Amino acid sequence: MLAAAVRSGSLSAREVIEQHLDHIARTNADLNAIVTLAAESARREAHEIDARVARGEPVGALAGVPFTVKDLIATAGVRTTAGSFALADNVPRIDAPAVARMRAEDAVLIGKTNTPEFGSSGLTYNDMFGYTVNPLSPAGTKLSPGGSSGGESAAIASGMSVLGLGTDFGGSVRWPAHCTGLYSIRPTPGRVDPDGQYPGVMHDHRVLTNTATMHGAVQTIGPMARTLEDLTLALRVLSSPRYRWIDPAAVPIGKLDIRWAAGEGTIPVDAEIRAATEAAALRTASFVRTLAPYDGTALRSANDLFTQLRACETQTDIEQYGPAEFSENIRTILAAVRPTSATEVEALWAKRAELQHRLLAEIGDVLILPVASILAPPLGETSFDVGGTTLSWSQALASSRAISILGLPSVVVPVATSESGLPIGIQIIARPWHEHHALAIAAALS
Repeated sequence: MLAAAVRSGSLSAREVIEQHLDHIARTNADLNAIVTLAAESARREAHEIDARVARGEPVGALAGVPFTVKDLIATAGVRTTAGSFALADNVPRIDAPAVARMRAEDAVLIGKTNTPEFGSSGLTYNDMFGYTVNPLSPAGTKLSPGGSSGGESAAIASGMSVLGLGTDFGGSVRWPAHCTGLYSIRPTPGRVDPDGQYPGVMHDHRVLTNTATMHGAVQTIGPMARTLEDLTLALRVLSSPRYRWIDPAAVPIGKLDIRWAAGEGTIPVDAEIRAATEAAALRTASFVRTLAPYDGTALRSANDLFTQLRACETQTDIEQYGPAEFSENIRTILAAVRPTSATEVEALWAKRAELQHRLLAEIGDVLILPVASILAPPLGETSFDVGGTTLSWSQALASSRAISILGLPSVVVPVATSESGLPIGIQIIARPWHEHHALAIAAALS
């Protein structure tokens, strides 16, 4: 990894940053992945790292590694817009804790990446910055990198950064990884400090997580990378010291029980994705204790529950920033809010507890699922045909949404390539706080 070369002095952090800045200058105009460049601060930080190395002082585990951050996550001194004109000039004073942990290990922030306004779509577009393009688009066409962390996935997949921080509500670090051939992880909620995400509760120049909302309860910050080794290191850096970190390499995978399914059971899945998911699952049979198909109803019910809880959101955290500068998409979301009694909402959360208990009783140690029903879609399209059924982007993410609402950690691993040359990723899902199990199976499949 780059950090080892920087720590040894065989490669300077300044050289690494200049190489990446040059690559951004050549590449970003076509992809529109990075919307705010932090070139001068990156150069200063790289110079300081090199000076410490020259003096023989210790440097961090990510010394000199360029990273990017989704434009929903607060970065001190670097503009953070959440893709909204309402925050066009917003420059936070305080880093999100996840950003601070990366910087504490001497990773170098090189830029902020595009996102739909307030992360409200699975396709990366907003009125302020426009569309982000998938770097794996075939010649003569343009594909989406997914969303809402699509700017992040495009930046990493194209080599503009090494690591990135995205957010995941209904699949927003998993779906972009699937679309661009990356590794990503949605951690167990709480594994990575969730504060610093817009929208949230503004207090003392900080963005605090409002856990009374579905957004605050479900959305996580998660890393993305081109290699599993880098992803695992990033998660270790980000992981709260309140929770024990277990090295995935120490997991006795021969004792794990695996279940798999080719979808959550209600939404059709592209035939190539189904085949790739099944093939990856069957590969585990030679090194795990048991492998069996999963046909429980908990997943189907969980996807429905995600939709029901989403409809109850009051969106007051977003409303505080507007509404004059909001896009039509956000105004539509706000207009759709319907009054819901506390009794109704509490009943839905009670159902969530039941479903989580049922699923955990049925899946063993690890569950393998598709990430989405479709491959990376054409840029600008919002409906997709799968076996004669027309799906919206949110329906296409049914498997990811079901896992989100149940609060389970999920690692995405690219396992195949479609006939059209596009990557196919799968989810490797573990029990809460058992990310090491998912990462261990990911390593065995990589």
